[in-house]
Amino acid sequence: MSRAENPGWPMVTLDELGEVNRGRSRVRPRNAPYLYGSEYPFVQTGDITASGGRINTHKQNYSAEGLAQSRLWPAGTMCITIAANIAETGILEYPACFPDSVVGFLPDPKKADVRFVEYMFRQLKRAIQLEATGSVQDNINLGTLSRLRFPLPALREQHAIADVLGTLDAKITANARLTKVIDELAEALTRQSLDAESRVPLMQIADVTMGSSPVGASLNSDGRGTVFFQGVRDFGFRFPKRRIWTEEPTRLGETGDTLLSVRAPVGRVNLASEPICIGRGLAAIRTRADAPATLFNLLKAFPEIWEPFEAEGTIFGSINRGQLEGIRVPCVKPENAADLESRLSELEASITSALAENDLLAELRDTLLPELMSGRLQVKDVAKTIEEVV
Repeated sequence: MSRAENPGWPMVTLDELGEVNRGRSRVRPRNAPYLYGSEYPFVQTGDITASGGRINTHKQNYSAEGLAQSRLWPAGTMCITIAANIAETGILEYPACFPDSVVGFLPDPKKADVRFVEYMFRQLKRAIQLEATGSVQDNINLGTLSRLRFPLPALREQHAIADVLGTLDAKITANARLTKVIDELAEALTRQSLDAESRVPLMQIADVTMGSSPVGASLNSDGRGTVFFQGVRDFGFRFPKRRIWTEEPTRLGETGDTLLSVRAPVGRVNLASEPICIGRGLAAIRTRADAPATLFNLLKAFPEIWEPFEAEGTIFGSINRGQLEGIRVPCVKPENAADLESRLSELEASITSALAENDLLAELRDTLLPELMSGRLQVKDVAKTIEEVV
């Protein structure tokens, strides 16, 4: 398998550039309790998929027993998923273990910049995934990766390309961290402004529109038509990413509505940034007090209000209109209401701005990626553009 061949760059394989090995999990079942709970990071396929190319968070830690049956890879290792979410990549920012559903690449620094290789694998991801299609359970292996050949420029040029793309990714990461901090501040402000003794049914303070899915909705490839939110799996972070259009009747949520999942996972929320059609499994909650930011944060900051609706013994919980209207929502002290909405609105505006900037940065990065990785575009040609946007 050979892709993105450049006449001026030699073609190489991954194992020519450093160590390539699968992760290690000798003990099964892998979720044996004694393997977990200490200080050794255990990175799994989901962590890599969610990393954006740089692995700096994980959900589980190994114990000493877990470490003993695995391997601690150093920071700077590139992780490649070979099962589940195939060909997702990320570079460890701290030492970590990972299972045999992940391949680790540890480069020789005299031959390769691991950041460049990771960006190259983003470029080649679709080709790698096609290699896995058709098996009972799609997957790839070390053989698949060993057959993969890709162009590699001189080390200095690798560094320069990685620096350009890395500058954009670093800004995206900084914005994402900022939004998390702002979100935590909004939640704290909301909790501080409440009347601890008072709750009211949602129907007293808001109107509820339950979603309905039309027949024959289709992907909107040209950006025209009605934005349609199919369900909770389409949730981004405040921004609907999946655009669909249809001429069938649908139900509408307005700008500022809290969009709420009424099927498992119940209670997941998003804030509508534009008028949007909502599908089954969603509801649009519209405050009557002209305080959309306050209502959004009330529903987001108190996940415990959804606990009664989690179906026991089933995978899919759901809330009907009557149950939703009857949930008891914490009340804001009247003397705090106006100031709270003002402050939350400012915080939401900051989040919206940061996320909108991230969309533009990601679009620029994804446009530059194939051009830089193929050599069709040189770093000197884009340096000024990068300086202007970061």
